[in-house]
Amino acid sequence: MQRGITKLAAAAIAAGAMMLTGCSAPSAGGNETPVRFQMHWSWSASTAGFAVAQADGLYKAAGIDTRIEQGTGSGTAVQLVANGQADIGIADAVPISQQIEKGAPLVIVATMNQVTNIAMQVMESSGINSLQDLKGKTVAVPQGSAHAFLFPLFLEANGLTETDVTISNVPFASMPAALLQGNVDAIVGGQDTAVSLEQQNAKFKNFLFADYGVSPVAHSIFTTKNYAEKNPDAVKKFVSASLIGLSTARDNPEHAVAAVKQLLPDSVDDTVRAELEFLLPLLCAADANVIGRAEAAHWQQSNELLTRAKLLPAPLDIAESVSYDFLPPESELKSCK
Repeated sequence: MQRGITKLAAAAIAAGAMMLTGCSAPSAGGNETPVRFQMHWSWSASTAGFAVAQADGLYKAAGIDTRIEQGTGSGTAVQLVANGQADIGIADAVPISQQIEKGAPLVIVATMNQVTNIAMQVMESSGINSLQDLKGKTVAVPQGSAHAFLFPLFLEANGLTETDVTISNVPFASMPAALLQGNVDAIVGGQDTAVSLEQQNAKFKNFLFADYGVSPVAHSIFTTKNYAEKNPDAVKKFVSASLIGLSTARDNPEHAVAAVKQLLPDSVDDTVRAELEFLLPLLCAADANVIGRAEAAHWQQSNELLTRAKLLPAPLDIAESVSYDFLPPESELKSCK
């Protein structure tokens, strides 16, 4: 794969010079460059790495004044960045890729979760010990979501088809209750549903899609090509500080719990702790070499998977949609090994 976008590469190379000459626009109050960052969700386990970076002053230390907006979902985050209402965002790769396919001038500059957090949960008492045991069972799937599009591939990768199960359309928030009440035999959710079941002391089994042949690249940091070309130094600094935050959260989950608490005092520590246990392994899943970078082969495989799931009409051109030029030098990236 080509290293990235030619113009972006040139801009990134020029970042060092901009640092020396002060070409990036500083904030009105000092020498820090203002950056508007749109998250996909509120302060929680899913944004804990950014919470660490903010609470520990990593953005400020890097020379950027980051204004962080909490979000209401990946789709909204992508729209806000694409429309110029935010400079940089974090969102699931599916809506980012879909907007790029529609012509939005977006570029992915780093990856947080190497694989999707989508997982199927069943009660231990269900008798479902393997995916083959799903035959004849009822599975709750939130329709219209990536869960629904990827579930057929999950079945196919394990020798099953949709005719082997009965699919029940259940709203995401109602799925744990549907499983606990015995209305369905399995639910397709994620860390949210897993933690909800844990909090109700349910005895259940978790089947992470990525462990069963469906492992698209997930949440990634992105911006517009225009912003990256004009502000390469700010993008590099933001990515670097964020990756340190993610690495710190992985090494010290309790520090991440405290950081989330600092920014969202109403957060429930045990919930954040339980979701981190589910999410932090995704930073280095799919045999990733380092935190923050999904390798080209994985992106290619991911795009082909999304195309088969009909989430994309055709695989994206990775050289145009992903750039590694804003990552820190290899020696500064945290190894996953």
